[in-house]
Parts: sequence; C-alpha cells; structure tokens
Amino acid sequence: LLLLLLPLSLLTRLHSTTAFSLPTPTPTPPTPPIQAILFDCDGVLADTEPDGHRVAFNLAFQNNDIPESWSVSRYGKLLEIGGGKERMTAHWNEVGWPERIPPEGRAETVKELHLKKTDIFMTLIDEGKIPLRSGV
Repeated sequence: LLLLLLPLSLLTRLHSTTAFSLPTPTPTPPTPPIQAILFDCDGVLADTEPDGHRVAFNLAFQNNDIPESWSVSRYGKLLEIGGGKERMTAHWNEVGWPERIPPEGRAETVKELHLKKTDIFMTLIDEGKIPLRSGV
C-alpha cells in the first residue's frame, strides 16, 4: 500500500530491481467524435398527433369494443382541448357517450383508456410505425 504513494520514478526503479510488478494498462480504443446531437419535442421529428396519438386513441377504442374512430379533422378539432382524458370526455359530452361506458364509471374508464392509449403510442414508436416528417 505504501508503494502506491511513492513517486512514479521511484516505483520504476523498484520495479526494475525487485520482483514487484505493476499491471500493464490496457489501451482503450479512441472514442469516435460525436456526429450529431438531436433535441426533440413531441411532434418535431414526426407528426405525432395525427400519426401517433390519434392512431393510438383509435386502437384503444377498438381494443376495448368502443365504436369510435377519430378522423384527422375531428382529432385536429379535439386538439384545442388540452389533455387526452379531457379530449375524450369533451368529445363524448358533445356527441354522446358510448353505451359501453356507463355514467357511474366514466372517469375511471376514461383514465384506463388513456393509460392504454399511452401504452399503444409507445409501442407504435418502438416499432417504428410513426413516420418521420419529410426531410428528417
């Protein structure tokens, strides 16, 4: 332990005159230079609202036997409302609630649907099913 605190010149002399040896350091390969740094917000690299979130909402509806499918134009209008749960609630308050969602369970069902929609959205991203914007 004391040898580790000695100057390198002394360690070198000790190494050459005794059985003591230091491990030879393994050279590390050079790190390649950074080619690019990408900063992204939802919707910059891909048009995630119509091509991702809307699709995920529709799949969540379909997977839960809710007869609903939002068109691009309808979803565009719904984007004036902040938040996915709030969008679903406002939409069904306007057009009527599906029979599958009884009044006493609406808030919980909307919350569950939104969680399922988010899972579907993440799967769409992971599987590369949301197209990049032109030029990206």
